[in-house]
Amino acid sequence: MLRALSRYGARVLPNTQQLAAECARRGELVEGPAIAAFEGAFSRLHEGRTAIAASYGRMAFFYILKALNLPRGSEAVFPALTFWVMPEMARVLGLRPVFADVDPATFHLTPGSLEQALTSRTRVVVPTHLYGLPCDMDPILEIARRRGLFVVEDCAHALGAQYQGRPVGVLGDAAIFSFQTLKPLNTYGGGMAVVGDPELGRKVAELARAEPWPTVDQVRKRLLVGRIQRIAIRPDVFPWTLFPVLWAASFLKARPDVYLWEKIRPLDPLPASYRQRYSNVQAVLGLEGLRRLDQWTGASRRNAALWTQWLGRMEGVELPVIPPGRTHVYYQYCVYVPDRDRLVQRCIRRGLDVETLHVDVCTRLPLFQPSAAAPGADRAAQAVQLPVYAGLREDQLRWAAGVVQQALEGLLLAGPTRQSAFD
Repeated sequence: MLRALSRYGARVLPNTQQLAAECARRGELVEGPAIAAFEGAFSRLHEGRTAIAASYGRMAFFYILKALNLPRGSEAVFPALTFWVMPEMARVLGLRPVFADVDPATFHLTPGSLEQALTSRTRVVVPTHLYGLPCDMDPILEIARRRGLFVVEDCAHALGAQYQGRPVGVLGDAAIFSFQTLKPLNTYGGGMAVVGDPELGRKVAELARAEPWPTVDQVRKRLLVGRIQRIAIRPDVFPWTLFPVLWAASFLKARPDVYLWEKIRPLDPLPASYRQRYSNVQAVLGLEGLRRLDQWTGASRRNAALWTQWLGRMEGVELPVIPPGRTHVYYQYCVYVPDRDRLVQRCIRRGLDVETLHVDVCTRLPLFQPSAAAPGADRAAQAVQLPVYAGLREDQLRWAAGVVQQALEGLLLAGPTRQSAFD
């Protein structure tokens, strides 16, 4: 039997279809009481801050920036390594994105690079808790307080992570979370704004609730697309869906996976699909998912511990860095390896799909030129992300570790590959 593992796995409620069917029976697929209940539950997880559901995490960010009513031309500082949509949303609102470099060990914005990026026009800083590890927020917040800057945490990868005993999302002035299919909480799209100041939270809520409701058909399509996506990457299905394309592409030096992501482009005007409200059925899934969040996070962390145990024996691998006082929820497990591209190619040809870059080095993108060089982000782009998602079993991870070991040995050792210690 063909064996292959996807780099991604969705966190799926076993009763998703039943919950959706019950919402439909009550006529509450679109509007309903679960939205307020979900916002309330999310608020309680985040020290009682105002929580406002949105159609996307990026739209939650859009509403926060718009509610601040900053002068056009104000600058917003982002890490050079982040999802391109975030700085583009700032630009849609007339702000100028400025990029600060990252520490390639943690993949995060550094206080020194932040200081260098600041000007008299800087108004906002957007630290990204990339891959599930919190940024070092204390020095970032100290700089922001000293300069009178607003801090919006990008927590799209990091729901459940903690910094110095507090959850990400309550450290700055506001935060955004994403509920896209592959995120730590999956509601087949959507996001949440979390805001510290109640008056600002009221303004954000007004903006989010001024959007039109999606239609029933649009909501059903969203659930259907999400279901197809998560089934296609399941370990028992992936060998027969996306993997053959990736395997063939490895011989052609092609990158078909780039077509899985949204095209990088200007977003002004915003696409019509962005301008919708979050639906009731998604909130129902979100409420149920929050009850399982600790279980899912624990599974991802156990899988990461196994990777760390096994990779620690392998020559040439640099393991993830977790500074004191931070908990990692492992949205991605990132390592540095010798000859990244050849190792990825060898893994894919053996059945293991690994990721080379999950986000963007924004300073390289034509969309944001001219931009200053960011050598730390360039280095960080050389990491690979190994499958660590909650749905993986230990035997699957052991097999994957054997594939990585064989691929490494093929690069590092002369002669035939030795027997894998994980067989």
